[in-house]
Amino acid sequence: MDCAGRHQQPVSPNMGTGSHSERLMHGIVLKGFKDFVIERFDRETWRAIQADAGLEGKLYVPVTEYPDDEVRALLKAAVSISNTPANELLEAFGEFLLPSLLETYGVHVDDQWSALELIANVEEYIHTSLRAKAVAAYTPPQLQSDWIDDSNVRIVYRSERTLCAFARGLISGIGTHRGEQLTIEERACMHNGDPQCVLVVSRRHTP
Repeated sequence: MDCAGRHQQPVSPNMGTGSHSERLMHGIVLKGFKDFVIERFDRETWRAIQADAGLEGKLYVPVTEYPDDEVRALLKAAVSISNTPANELLEAFGEFLLPSLLETYGVHVDDQWSALELIANVEEYIHTSLRAKAVAAYTPPQLQSDWIDDSNVRIVYRSERTLCAFARGLISGIGTHRGEQLTIEERACMHNGDPQCVLVVSRRHTP
């Protein structure tokens, strides 16, 4: 991906400001993170991450929401214990999680959509359905998408969590799932002081 490695994303201080305990993360993400760590490393690594985060033995299920503080603690511990840069870990996790998200929210996805069509419709069909949940504190990121032309989609990402590397991983996962090669160009990033992240996703044409 074009934007990979431009900057390292510090996990601990950059998942928003204010009271993290007032915001919640969907359980499918936490359960997916556990599965990702076990597959990429092993079960002992997951246990070590939980222990380091002060969450030893806690179970995560997809139908429950969990405080952002727990997400931050697990990510910080995972970066430290696995000795993996935050960007690399988050992007790999996003790509890993994408099939589970599509399986869960597939009712909102047209099987005939191309990768770019799916990306362009994420906010309208998937995040909107999540915001309809009766959990006021649950806050998926705000995404705005528009077509530049037939081969390029612009994504504007806004979230106090500033997990844009995770979003890039999800985009890559969509390309993999659809069997299409995509490139991602980063035009702006909150980690560089910009008010929002702007990504341009392009369909890579093969000779």
